[in-house]
Amino acid sequence: MIRPTAVVWDFNGTLLDDVALAAASISEVLRRRDLPVLDVAMHRRVFGFPISAYYERLGLDLSVEALTDLADEFHEAYLAGVEGCSLNDGVLGLLEHFQRSDVPQFILSAAQQSLLCSWVRVHGVEPFFQLVYGLPDRLAKTKIDRGIDLFRDQHIVPSETLFIGDTDHDVEVAEALGGHPAVVLQGHQDRARFTEATCDVFDDFHGLMSALSGTEQP
Repeated sequence: MIRPTAVVWDFNGTLLDDVALAAASISEVLRRRDLPVLDVAMHRRVFGFPISAYYERLGLDLSVEALTDLADEFHEAYLAGVEGCSLNDGVLGLLEHFQRSDVPQFILSAAQQSLLCSWVRVHGVEPFFQLVYGLPDRLAKTKIDRGIDLFRDQHIVPSETLFIGDTDHDVEVAEALGGHPAVVLQGHQDRARFTEATCDVFDDFHGLMSALSGTEQP
């Protein structure tokens, strides 16, 4: 575990505990097409990026239906409940830890920029972050390009940056940008997805906090 000079957070599933809502929302899309619905455990086994591949694994036929239409349908259900979601347990303490240490924090998300900014405000975490970087649409393809923008705009040193996320795509982004990935298993993917991962993997944010505290001892 590094002693970071900057921290880049994922939002959905990492900061925000929205896994049950996401599973219920995609299940509504599936139910309308007489496809098997998901519980949280199944969602965590199959979820991934790009979202198009996730949809196809669930049986949705993108040769028949447009990805944009399916994404809009998912968001219709998701947006009705997202404000009622809470932060993941342990998140607030870690945000405060970095703030006390004067470590700049950023959000890098595959969510649409306008929606992301509204969620950050609604859930009361806006004061912790220097800037919030989302995508221009709801198609959640990849956030590597936005990460490049973030590093360029903010003059961040990649090797001194901690990426905190909940999916293998967060690991891919961190590695593509030269940062240090840490996965917390309170989000959209389960431990089986990281059996061969070279990143640090933690059951919860308390474990991550303990690891970080160890790096700060003289």
